[in-house]
Amino acid sequence: MEKDIRIAVIGLGYVGLPLFCLISNHFTCKGLDNDSNRINLLKEGIDNRECEKRRNIIFALQRGMLTSLYSDIKDCNIYIVCVQTGIDEYNEPDLTPIKKVCESLSEILKRGDIVIFESTVFPGAIEDICIPILEECSSMKVNIDFSVGYSPERINVGDKSHKLELIPKIISASNNETLSLMNNIYSTILSAPIIQASSIKVAEAAKMYENVQRDVLIALANEFSSFCDVEGININEVTECAASKWNFAKVYPGLVGGHCIGVDTYYLLQRAKEKKHQLNIIQTARNVNEEKSHVVANKIKDIAISLEAHNILLLGFSYKADTPDYRNTKVLDIYNELKGYFTVVDCFDPIVDKKSIKNEFGISIITSEEAYRSNYDLVVKLVDHKAFKKIEFPNTKFIDINEIL
Repeated sequence: MEKDIRIAVIGLGYVGLPLFCLISNHFTCKGLDNDSNRINLLKEGIDNRECEKRRNIIFALQRGMLTSLYSDIKDCNIYIVCVQTGIDEYNEPDLTPIKKVCESLSEILKRGDIVIFESTVFPGAIEDICIPILEECSSMKVNIDFSVGYSPERINVGDKSHKLELIPKIISASNNETLSLMNNIYSTILSAPIIQASSIKVAEAAKMYENVQRDVLIALANEFSSFCDVEGININEVTECAASKWNFAKVYPGLVGGHCIGVDTYYLLQRAKEKKHQLNIIQTARNVNEEKSHVVANKIKDIAISLEAHNILLLGFSYKADTPDYRNTKVLDIYNELKGYFTVVDCFDPIVDKKSIKNEFGISIITSEEAYRSNYDLVVKLVDHKAFKKIEFPNTKFIDINEIL
């Protein structure tokens, strides 16, 4: 290697923690998260978000360290930023976390250091927002005193088959020397191909494109599903038949939640708005997917009314199957819409953090004992957790969300 590599991963969530564990296998690595409670739990090998296996965390801690203090990572020379980039109540990009990291990093930034961003941002964000903060707060200049790289994360939360080390990696940098060093680092920790983008903005746009494409395809499936309802045919059967052609994109209707697909589309739309450019198809797709939870809630209402049901149980609260991640979950929208219509609307999810949901939304996720003990008129499975595969409610109407999407 061209230099003594000492890496710090900033943000130890669904992206940062697996990356910290992987890097620790090859380089000196430290992990930082501003949540001191999370740091204390991770030091004991406890990850309540289930981002990484316990044995991997413990193994990584034997060679690295975790902290919530920037002063503890000032001896590092490569900083990889993996903090969440979300949206505000108006669906506009909220870059507060990444801005704060830039401000904090600038206090310990040294000549020759490299800052690599993995957080998803719109094209131009690194060069227009992050670099200026680093320069202003550190009184240094990019490509003179320090350099910057961008390599968008591609982790699929809850996906056990597409492991981090097997996912192709896009890299970009503010100069060729940094790009070469990034290539060496990522090719060391990953078994997947490394794709070098010609600029940071190209890499940012590539990440946007892959997520927005998914959003648009699901919107197409959702809209076609509503047409199938009118025709009295099954969208899933239609999809299977259509997929017999080799170039058909096999995508099913669904609720688009989480920290990624739905959020990233708003980033692109906001950037296009700033550039006075319209993205009509993408905006329409986003509207269709935002409306889908309302469509599902109405179908549940109609079924419940036909059954004269008063007590309803919803199975699942996370935004997708087999993950405790409930960020931007559309189950919340459905729950809130049903709550005002029926006597009892309960929710059961065995893998989410019940305490966090209670604190954040005021919703009490019931236990399995409570779910089985109560008498429900209707049970609706909204999230396809493996834990629900063998669940049974005898003598109770049971609906799978796939039947009403």
